[in-house]
Amino acid sequence: MRAMCGFGWVLYVWLLSGVVACAQGAIEVDTDHDGLSDVREQMLLEKFVPRFQVSGKDCAVMPALFEEGVVKPTVMERDGTIYGQVTPRKTSKGGDAVVEVHFYDLWSVDCGRLGHPLDAEHVSVLLRAAAMDSPVEDWRAVYWFAAAHEATVCDASEVAAAKVLDAEKQGATVWLSAGKHGAFLSEAICTQGCGGDRCTEMSPLEVMRVINLGEPGAAMHGAVWAGSSAWPLAAKMQSDFSAAAIARLEQGGGVPVEMNGAHGSVKGTIYVANSVANGVGTSGTNTADALNTADVKTEGALTKSAKATGGALKKSTKAVGRFLHLTGNERKEDSTPRLF
Repeated sequence: MRAMCGFGWVLYVWLLSGVVACAQGAIEVDTDHDGLSDVREQMLLEKFVPRFQVSGKDCAVMPALFEEGVVKPTVMERDGTIYGQVTPRKTSKGGDAVVEVHFYDLWSVDCGRLGHPLDAEHVSVLLRAAAMDSPVEDWRAVYWFAAAHEATVCDASEVAAAKVLDAEKQGATVWLSAGKHGAFLSEAICTQGCGGDRCTEMSPLEVMRVINLGEPGAAMHGAVWAGSSAWPLAAKMQSDFSAAAIARLEQGGGVPVEMNGAHGSVKGTIYVANSVANGVGTSGTNTADALNTADVKTEGALTKSAKATGGALKKSTKAVGRFLHLTGNERKEDSTPRLF
């Protein structure tokens, strides 16, 4: 009997140790090998998922769920799925922990003018905490970024201070234009691109789930389709925040500012073309030509705009860089604006 009791105690300890080991293993799993556990990444995604506003007139209905393990992006359901990515950013020695979180709204189709199958859009946020292992409730959003027509002359992407948006402890409210799915940090500026965006009959998106994509080369949840050439999703997985852009933001008190300025005259011309087309109810050749112009890369024009920021902005950029403790991961917008 005593031997049986001894055996039972050993078995109990063994089982308990196994349970503890399994629990610790689940917490420490880091599928995408970026230094943050899967569990922590998921908690950050769910805490800061934006409060998306979508149009009831969107022909794509809602962001889509894609089939796992298939290289070609294949829509399963248009059910309000949001995909995410959580990436630690390097900091200077002794600096706070910095993490950049991307939220991707992926659509079955862009159904605006010059529409096309598949549409990959996103919103991102820069988070800070005392350390990478800080409790999730201690993480705070510092800056939000909303992408709209990136790298075209109609680029209306914005960056804003989280405190201005009342989004330091939760997701920012973001308006997604009908059909084109450009993201805006206020409903009032929804037409700011080139006039092709509309935010009408908007209502909160009921997010069905938030799925972690993982990192390039280390896909999670079978998201091998993220790198497909069928859409520019992979190109959107770099940092959206640079010291230069944030310096411009801080000079304006943290209110939303355009991340990448474009020639106002060109943007205005396309805006008028869109307005005329909307007024007469046509989407013919003239409108197509105007919107094709909107899709032309404008590296030279944007570079000149960036150079015009002057010495004062360069000083602010250095100060912001020291404040954020960023080292090498930010986009170099003080020299050449990013282009996707």
